Amino acid sequence: MNQHMILKEHIQHAELIDKALTLCETMLSHCEMLYPFAVLSVDDQVQCLFLDDSDTKNQHPNGASFGMIEKLERLININKIHAENAVGLLVYAATLRSEDNNETDGLMFSLCDSNGENTLSLYPYSYEGDSIALGKPYTCDFSD
Repeated sequence: MNQHMILKEHIQHAELIDKALTLCETMLSHCEMLYPFAVLSVDDQVQCLFLDDSDTKNQHPNGASFGMIEKLERLININKIHAENAVGLLVYAATLRSEDNNETDGLMFSLCDSNGENTLSLYPYSYEGDSIALGKPYTCDFSD
């Protein structure tokens, strides 16, 4: 497990985040594309959740699906509803822009714990040959 890739406030969810990072690295190194997914831990049983791509009503002409993030959020909530100890992690690709307007690829991790607390963490990444180099993660605050 890459402890330095886990933010202090997420140490209790390190196994969940580590599994998500491993899956992201695998996907990105094989196809250079990240298909949104969720990781769910219910009573310490961890599973990945994916959408099937049979929903053609919400497709852009370039093949991208609309509403995938929202559908995954709903799927997480449905699976968490009857559990006392459940944590959901939504993972999708993002473009990160620095204060000096430089853009880089990134991973967005939206974590919702069993207390209903939500946090967003960003993981910048770049390609180094055939592998992925993950940058130091950080959280972001959104003004109201």
